[in-house]
Amino acid sequence: MDVVRTEVETSLIDMAANSSVEGPSWFKDLQAKARDEFQNLGLPHRRVEEWKYTDLKSALKIVPAAATTSGDVSKAALDQALGEGLSSLDAHRLVLVDGKFNASLSGQDLPDGVSVQTLSDALATGEDWINELGQIGEGERDAVQAFNLAALQGGMAVHVADKCELEKPLFLIAVNSNEGTSAITSRLFFHIGQAAKVELIEHHVALKAEASTHANLVTEFKVANWADVRHVKLTEDTDQSLHLANVMVNLGKESNYQFFQFTLNGGITRNQVYVRYDGDEAKADISGVALLSQKSHADLTLVMDHAAEGCESRELFKTVLDHKARAVFQGKVIVQPGAQKTDGEMMSNALLLSETAEFDSKPELEIYADDVLCGHGATTGQIDEELLFYLKARGVPEAEARALLIQAFVGEALELVENETVRDLLIAHVVKWYSEH
Repeated sequence: MDVVRTEVETSLIDMAANSSVEGPSWFKDLQAKARDEFQNLGLPHRRVEEWKYTDLKSALKIVPAAATTSGDVSKAALDQALGEGLSSLDAHRLVLVDGKFNASLSGQDLPDGVSVQTLSDALATGEDWINELGQIGEGERDAVQAFNLAALQGGMAVHVADKCELEKPLFLIAVNSNEGTSAITSRLFFHIGQAAKVELIEHHVALKAEASTHANLVTEFKVANWADVRHVKLTEDTDQSLHLANVMVNLGKESNYQFFQFTLNGGITRNQVYVRYDGDEAKADISGVALLSQKSHADLTLVMDHAAEGCESRELFKTVLDHKARAVFQGKVIVQPGAQKTDGEMMSNALLLSETAEFDSKPELEIYADDVLCGHGATTGQIDEELLFYLKARGVPEAEARALLIQAFVGEALELVENETVRDLLIAHVVKWYSEH
């Protein structure tokens, strides 16, 4: 039976046939497979269990043209868009302009042991480490991930050599230089060598205030044995933007991956995180804060797949919602047969500032081993009136008292950001967000 596709899906299928990233035959075969997958699946909708709270098929009414860079982007314009705090961050800059790696805006002082290339250039090298591009979490690939692989506009590949320890963080800046609404389809691949240590700060920004981005982003991490990766992501989009991001992580023996996501407003935001434990005694901490107002919709979907012994996972998410904002948390911890001594904890807390805000939570455990320690929890509530009364009774104005309680609510998660400069910037965002609402 022929499948009836919407006009939007038909346009996306046509776009998927025109990737601008060149690669060897195995990569072309991978893209051809992804095109077939997207054509068969179509856009996810509410009858797809993992997407029941975020009906992308109904929400996506147009297909914007692919983002194009019409002229040079200056460092001054980039710094202005970043703001004072981030523009002065002491870090190695890696800049993507409209989904494509821009070497001239990126730092030229990378330490020995770190190489950064466009995806096409990395694929052309034929080196073994790039051969895992598109392979991490392949069994978890959905329609959005398939479209990303099939319709790639550009991206970046980063290789960190064994035992390389970066003294300064990598600062990944993803820039949209377009006006109006445009689409960006980009993929990042990080191969972190054995016993390497890396800190990554990631920020998405538009140069034009009126810009609206439809972003489809996939980031893959191959984290080798004993490696350590600290990753912080800040997303601050307009209320017309669509941000679909997938982070796919493969962990080796005794490795460590920490990922903190900070989401500020936006239109429709969906962050999917898939972590696969392939080495014994690996650890991962996935946490974050979301501050949502007006009609913002933020969906966090998380899978922690324990396939090795003695591994640890920690997840903590704090969400504050105002007006008609909606947040979704779908977290699943899987303990595969033989993954004994697994230790997992997952918690999601939401604070609703209005009666029209909504929070949907679906934590899950799938355990197929008998010697494990796993638990999950979720809470939803409003500001505690007794605490509010306590502060007001001691002379604190109500608006200030509410701000203090909101900061305290998200503070538990923000403390997990080890970089003090970045943590202070995120706290400043919390203060500014509440002052504007």
